[in-house]
Amino acid sequence: MKDSDLIFGLMASLNKEAYAFDDLVYLTSPFHVSVTSLRTSLSRMSAANVIEVGKEGRKAFYRFAGKGLRISRNISRGFRTPDWSHWDGAYWGVAFSVPEEQGKARHSIRKNLTMYRFACLNPGFWIRPAHPEERIPEILQSLLDSGYCRLIRFYHHSEFTAEHANTLWNLHEINRHFQTGLKLLATSGKRIGTLSPQQALVEKMNVGDTIVNTLFLDPLLPNQYLPPDWAGQQIREAFFRFDKLATERSAPYWRRIFNRED
Repeated sequence: MKDSDLIFGLMASLNKEAYAFDDLVYLTSPFHVSVTSLRTSLSRMSAANVIEVGKEGRKAFYRFAGKGLRISRNISRGFRTPDWSHWDGAYWGVAFSVPEEQGKARHSIRKNLTMYRFACLNPGFWIRPAHPEERIPEILQSLLDSGYCRLIRFYHHSEFTAEHANTLWNLHEINRHFQTGLKLLATSGKRIGTLSPQQALVEKMNVGDTIVNTLFLDPLLPNQYLPPDWAGQQIREAFFRFDKLATERSAPYWRRIFNRED
């Protein structure tokens, strides 16, 4: 786990409105993050608009900025199984054409579409089911403003099957990652009660990072496209149970940043 991922995860999981620099020094110390590395990571995250810095007197405080909030919201979508009961069968499609010399722009478009769980149907045309609650036009506005992309809403002329979905999103491979994640959660859940609060925080963040990244693989598709043994809901429930145990066990360590006098 990179230092920036650790910082992001700690800020997101502990739900403090703003973190003083000393808070982050204290929280990252069990992970052997040096003060120099912490300053460097915070500076880079601020430059990338992931966090923003405010000051009260001579003290700096860090909270999520625009990009960080968007990332956090997108990650959190993987924590629940979406309700597709009111889906009308429509899809979002993003068609894009980028000049050969603009390879960086092409890579950025593909990366953003992958982050929002689109899959490549054909070169230059990516799709995903249009969930009624997803604000895709708003979410992809920066791509649409680039001039390379066009967003359309469409229906398939012929049936789009579970086999098609498995091919596009590689669902069987994702399900194997889910099964591996379930084993990790079971093993860590058994040992969490034997750890000190400081060790439990390390376990919470390291296991949590693995599982959050695993859940992020879930394309959040309608049920009719999922394999019969799909373990998406199972791993979500197992993760919530583990995180509750790890949070309670580690609380005596991290709660000091909420209770201490500044």
